[in-house]
Amino acid sequence: MVDIENVLVSLGMGRYQYTRCMLLGIMLLYSNISRFTYVFTAGDLKYRCEIPECEGTDPIKQIYDQEWLRFTTPYKEDTQLPCKCQRYVALSAPVNGTQCAASAFNINITEACFGRWVFEEPENTIGTEFGIMCEENKWKLSMVGTVNNFGQFIGIPISGIGADIFGRKFTLVFCAVTSAALSIIQSFSINYACFLVLELLSSIISSGIFSITFILAIEFILPDQRILYFSILESFVPFGLTLVSLIASLVKDWRVLLQILNIPGLLFISYFWLLEESMRWLEMKGKHDQVLNVLKNIATMNKKAMPEPPQNVQMKKLDGVDDTNDPKISSNNFKDMICSQAIFWRMIRCSLLWVIVTLIYYGLTINSIDIDGNKYLNFSLTSFIEIPSCLLYCIILDKMSRKMSLSCMFLLTGFTCVVFNIIPKEFHWIKLSFYLISKLTISVAFSIVYLMTAEIFPTQLRATMVSICSMFGRIGSMLAPQTTLLTQFFGGYIMMAVFSSASVLGAAIITTLPESKNIQLPDTIEEAEQIGNQTERGRENRDYKQTF
Repeated sequence: MVDIENVLVSLGMGRYQYTRCMLLGIMLLYSNISRFTYVFTAGDLKYRCEIPECEGTDPIKQIYDQEWLRFTTPYKEDTQLPCKCQRYVALSAPVNGTQCAASAFNINITEACFGRWVFEEPENTIGTEFGIMCEENKWKLSMVGTVNNFGQFIGIPISGIGADIFGRKFTLVFCAVTSAALSIIQSFSINYACFLVLELLSSIISSGIFSITFILAIEFILPDQRILYFSILESFVPFGLTLVSLIASLVKDWRVLLQILNIPGLLFISYFWLLEESMRWLEMKGKHDQVLNVLKNIATMNKKAMPEPPQNVQMKKLDGVDDTNDPKISSNNFKDMICSQAIFWRMIRCSLLWVIVTLIYYGLTINSIDIDGNKYLNFSLTSFIEIPSCLLYCIILDKMSRKMSLSCMFLLTGFTCVVFNIIPKEFHWIKLSFYLISKLTISVAFSIVYLMTAEIFPTQLRATMVSICSMFGRIGSMLAPQTTLLTQFFGGYIMMAVFSSASVLGAAIITTLPESKNIQLPDTIEEAEQIGNQTERGRENRDYKQTF
């Protein structure tokens, strides 16, 4: 068996790690594009009924916000915005904007619009093109986000199992290129049903990109380098969201937006030649020659001497690991996981933690476009705030344990959500600041959850377990788009109240998981079981005297 960690120590950090960081960072950037495009393609717009009595029928001269709306259109009590599809009944027929007076309308009787609306900004979404208008149809737009996350719920475990069986690189490239192709086809949808089906298919395929990229990266990084390397990779993620917001603000057409964002994704086919397969996965499959080839490539790129392995190195292999790609291996390992109470209940607790963190993270991201102000700016700010979260994440994990840092982030998120609800609407920028702090802290929590989940499960099942936990996390992200509907029935405060309560629950759950700071990644189920019982295992096993 090749001692990968010891060899990596001798080869050090160099050009190989930097170039792989860039390549995987670009992949992470793209993964967020595919997950959040629906926020704009199926976004709910600000619009109201056209009032011919006051503004005529010429769209060029129509303005969304008018003084006379108070006596022509009913307003919502919670948002103080004009109703989208209701207006007051006119006492006489409209004559091209010449009867605009309060006495010309009966404010005690409302009626539906005559099929024409005035928008705050001209924008073509699936709502405007497929006739999904008015509050009673808003659930159809929210359903797109739920379907997207349901597709991830289905696809994440499949991609995780595929990564464990067929390899990280093959599964990653297949998911990236196929999802890009499906999204391009989606841009030619002829109706709502067609759009929804393609949204489901593309999300199923793209769902594993983030987790597989993360697994591929972490498996050739040593424990004392994981935080820095992962922080660098995480900094690519918000750029993907900011890019979506920027292009959406310029294009404002859902078909063109899908094409611009996804055509470059076809270029990820080149990653078949630019990336190497995970060395740990190759070692688990008994492919020692390929492991040595990757290590020699690292030595060449980093300009370091490659240590000479013992001549019988290719005859050694991990206990219980076969040299074939037989899918039964993954099945047997999964059965062993079910039989291990420690690992099984650890998976359950991690899954609950994922549900909570995804509900809050996706909820804050999606609902940012509904905050007062420019929706593109708000979305960009809530995305850009994740960049300092990467620095904060690095500092916090360097000073604190995994469990303590994660608990603090959850509690701080809950606190800022409560403060957001208390601040009056007049103080827009102060409210927005606390909203951004909430997104900052939950982003740090999300990163810690990802890292901790990968650390406390064995190599044999790492991609599968991260994928399973992430799959259950999609329950939270499926519920997140529906939080916008809660405000219609319970008021604008309910959304942040839900996020605050969930944060406190998450802080309680994290106390039941084992600490994983500075541990050596476990390769077997038996080693993973000992993480909670022997916290010094990682330090005790750091014997770097022998290279193989």
